[in-house]
Amino acid sequence: ALPISVVIMLKIVSMGRKKFSADFQLMFRLLKLLLFIGFISTLVVFFVFLHLTAGDIFVCLLAFFPTGWAFLLIAQACRPFVQGIGMWSSIKALARGYEYLMGIIIFTPIAVLAWFPFISEFQTRLLFNQAFSRGLQIQRILAGGKKQK
Repeated sequence: ALPISVVIMLKIVSMGRKKFSADFQLMFRLLKLLLFIGFISTLVVFFVFLHLTAGDIFVCLLAFFPTGWAFLLIAQACRPFVQGIGMWSSIKALARGYEYLMGIIIFTPIAVLAWFPFISEFQTRLLFNQAFSRGLQIQRILAGGKKQK
């Protein structure tokens, strides 16, 4: 139900952007404000009355990512039907958001580790280790030579 509600909210914002974009900027911003307040109030109700914890939210996100991706793939497989009901632009926007989020999740640890000097030292020791580089011709790599056939 959560991925479907996300797609519905995305569609509401998309339709609001098209309908209220130039003429009714205030209405569009109020629509987005109401969606945000509804989301925050739902979270507060869950935390207070259902004793939700941050760990529960993490588990929900771990369950939501593959489920949402599966819904996106199903929507892509049923593209003519999804286009017929006018949800294709929302599906594309949601897929783009998934790609951005996965890129952040994958490359943030790599970027953080690249800041530490010991990673470079480890890489150098591994690359120039005799056991590792037996089949690797380092001089050819450093000289920029091409492989001969």
